[in-house]
Amino acid sequence: MKVLYIDELLLTNFAAAAAFLLAAGLLAGVRCSGPRLVAGAALGAVSCLVLLAPPMGFGPALLYKIGTGAGAVALAYGCPGARVFLRLGGWFLALNLLLTGAAALAPQAHTANLTAYMDITPGRLLAGTAAVYLAVRALLSFLGRPGQAAVPAVLELGNARVKVTAFYDSGFTLADPVAGRPVVLVRYDAVRTALPEAHRACLDAVFAGTGEPPDPALGMRYLVCGTIAGRTLLPALPAAALIRQAGGRTWSQTGLLAAFCPGGAEEGWTLLLGSDLAGRMGLS
Repeated sequence: MKVLYIDELLLTNFAAAAAFLLAAGLLAGVRCSGPRLVAGAALGAVSCLVLLAPPMGFGPALLYKIGTGAGAVALAYGCPGARVFLRLGGWFLALNLLLTGAAALAPQAHTANLTAYMDITPGRLLAGTAAVYLAVRALLSFLGRPGQAAVPAVLELGNARVKVTAFYDSGFTLADPVAGRPVVLVRYDAVRTALPEAHRACLDAVFAGTGEPPDPALGMRYLVCGTIAGRTLLPALPAAALIRQAGGRTWSQTGLLAAFCPGGAEEGWTLLLGSDLAGRMGLS
């Protein structure tokens, strides 16, 4: 008679769900925070208890798998646009079904309701899930990640509406570690004259290195940015919204943090955004 330990089942499936969520994010070009990953992986772990339920047939089991998978993805990544969410959910479901198929062929494996349980040590499971994650990273490093063309948009900052050329870079990872707000990177020289006077004076002092303290009312802070040249601090100011209009549709994201770096529009863009925000702006 096979003895199944619930604590071990939950812990091992938590590790597998976390690895599959991370791998799905890599394949879809989306990042998630640590707490959100823990929440999504926890739901993925609890959902495996269907293994103990009476057989429900392929159709209901598949619907259950899709529903719990969508819930885990939503907890981990939120709703970064319909297409991005579907890609995340598709990859997460595919990886789970792949594990189920592999388990059905493996010795000492048990499957029920499209959920797999393998009688292996936690160390072997962790090594296997880590291998999946590292294999996805290696594949993406080899193939590269496609970019997107630059598109016109409007950044609302203070009382100004600043026209920008937004470029989606899936490798852009600048983040706000305190409040978790979406971050965009703006080339200061390209937008300087369109900024409100107070914002312009503040950023002029920062880039000139005068040491003049910023106006506290502006809410300026610094973000750590890593580049091939090393790490640097970039000034960042709260922005009301980023708005994009195309084909009769309007996309808007509020509550942004706009980080500024030197440079103009010589590279064809004035605002850079990552995968999380690109999905909400209809760029992925």
